[in-house]
Amino acid sequence: MRQKVKAVKTYSVVIMSDALTSSKEFIVSKTLIRNSIIAVSVLVLVFGFVIFDYLTKYIDVSLDHKENKILKTEKKVNLEKIAVLSANLKTYQLRLKKMEEIKEKIMIIAGLTSAGKIEEVGVGGSSTNSMSTTNSVIKTDNLKDKTDILDTNRINQESLKTEKDLAFVLSVIKEKKTQLASTPSIWPCRGYLSCAFGYRIHPFTGQKEFHNGIDISGLLGQDIKATGAGYVVLAERRGNMGNMIMIDHNYGYSTRYGHLASFNVKEGDYVKRGQVIGYLGNTGRSTGPHLHYEVRFYDKAYNPFDFILN
Repeated sequence: MRQKVKAVKTYSVVIMSDALTSSKEFIVSKTLIRNSIIAVSVLVLVFGFVIFDYLTKYIDVSLDHKENKILKTEKKVNLEKIAVLSANLKTYQLRLKKMEEIKEKIMIIAGLTSAGKIEEVGVGGSSTNSMSTTNSVIKTDNLKDKTDILDTNRINQESLKTEKDLAFVLSVIKEKKTQLASTPSIWPCRGYLSCAFGYRIHPFTGQKEFHNGIDISGLLGQDIKATGAGYVVLAERRGNMGNMIMIDHNYGYSTRYGHLASFNVKEGDYVKRGQVIGYLGNTGRSTGPHLHYEVRFYDKAYNPFDFILN
C-alpha cells in the first residue's frame, strides 16, 4: 500500500514592480511563517526585557544620585547649624563664667562669702616693713573649664543657679545700700600694674616678703580716688609709705593709699566713693611714681582685685 503524504500548506507571495515588468513569485510555507513569528516574538520579548532592565537600573541610579545630592546638601546645612550653635554656646559659656565671677565679687563685697571660701593666694605687693599685718587673702572661685560646649542641659542648670544666686544677692544689696556704698569696689586710679598682691622679691632688700597690696604706676600728679565712702583717719607722711592716706569705711573695711605726692583731704573728712583724695607721687621708699593701694578687713590684708568691679 502506498502511504499518504500529508500536504504542506504554502502561500505564494507575488512581487510586482509595475504592470509592464515581470513579477516574482515566492512560495512560503505556513510552518516558516509560524516559526518566523515565534522568533520575532522571542526577540521582541528579549529586547524588551533588556531595555526594561536598563531603564530600571538607570532610574534607580538617577534616584540614588539625586538622593545623595539632597543628603549632602542637608548634611552641609546641618554642619553649618551645628557650627553656629557651638559658637553661640561657647559665647554663652563665657558670659556665664563672667557672671559667676561678678557674682562672687559682689558676694564678697556684700559680706556673703563664707569663711570656708577664704584662702591665701596671690603674688607681689608692698613691703611688710612699712605696716604690720596678718596675711590673709580672699580668692574668688572661677568656673571650671568647659570642654563639652554642646551640653546645653548643664549650661541651662548653671545659668539657673547663677540667676538664683544673683537674685539673692540683689535682695541683700537692697538691704545693705549703706554698707555697699562704703565697701571698696573701684580702681583708685588708672595705670600700669607694676606689682601684684602676695609674695615678691623686694626691689631694695632683695629679700622675699609679702606685699600687702598692689602697686599701680602712673603719671606724677595723677588723681587718686577713694574706692568707697568713709572717714579719713590718717593723712600724713608715714615712713617707707611716704605720704599716706587711710580711710575707715566702717563695717570692718579700711583702705590705704601710699607714696602720694600730696593730699586733697585731711584727717576727719568724710569722703564719697570716687572723690579725689590725693595725687600720685614718688614719696617714701619708691622706685618711681606709683600708688600703693591696700584693702583691709578687720586689719587683715586682702587682694584688692577681689573688690574691684569696674
